[in-house]
Amino acid sequence: MIPIRDDNPTAGTPVMTIALIVINVLVFFVELGQGQRMQEFIWKYGYVPAELTESRTDLRRAMIEDAPLQPATDQFGHRLVDPFGRPLARRVPLPFDEATALPAWMNIFTCMFLHGGWGHLLGNMLYLWIFGNNVEDRLGPLLFLVFYLATGLVGNLAHTLFDSGVVPLVGASGAISGLMGGYLLLFPHARVLALVPAGWYWFTVKLPAWIFLGVYVVLQNAFPVLGGFVSSGGSTSAVAYLAHLGGFVGGMAFIHLFPHRPLLHRARREISDEDADLVI
Repeated sequence: MIPIRDDNPTAGTPVMTIALIVINVLVFFVELGQGQRMQEFIWKYGYVPAELTESRTDLRRAMIEDAPLQPATDQFGHRLVDPFGRPLARRVPLPFDEATALPAWMNIFTCMFLHGGWGHLLGNMLYLWIFGNNVEDRLGPLLFLVFYLATGLVGNLAHTLFDSGVVPLVGASGAISGLMGGYLLLFPHARVLALVPAGWYWFTVKLPAWIFLGVYVVLQNAFPVLGGFVSSGGSTSAVAYLAHLGGFVGGMAFIHLFPHRPLLHRARREISDEDADLVI
């Protein structure tokens, strides 16, 4: 299911939600501008789970030792040989060779602003706008930013627990899942208009938030994880979803640790209704 909008108005302009969307879009255009250096950019600012659990020097030394070799050639494409006539070879360049690496504890946050393609970016920004603006309305912009980063951190750590590999992790999905977990507890009965695919036919349906978010957690994340574990005999082939699940659970756990602002728009609506009754 794809959310289109909710029926949950906000009291003011969600400035931090808008700022996060703008930053994510700008960073994505910076990514696109890297061209052939895209991999290097991802290695510099993406989060490599193994770098949090192992020495970066040892990790990269092991990767260099395992890197494939290719024939060494001169500028004209002629193969080079040593004095004994044996062909020379050189290591295939790795994406981090020229990257100035940031500390892993910084990468675990910077990776939240990177995305793997237009679909990844647009999907995340849609969810961020629909569910983030109401959470910001309750927390205020600064606490909302703290909540966003904290749940993203939990999501990335959940991923690390089951996959401490060397594939860079990118995307805001863990943080946005955290917003959805917070939204579930704050507004369980808000209604979400969703687009539902059924083969070639698509239709819209309005669902309570607890149903929409329940489907998101169970069908779109928990089932793929369980299916991956079963089909792979217990390996972690499906652990990409664990960043989403970790963020969602983190959002549910953290949301009531933050002070909430009153629902001003609902209070105003009630006052307006009372005034209307008096006029009648």
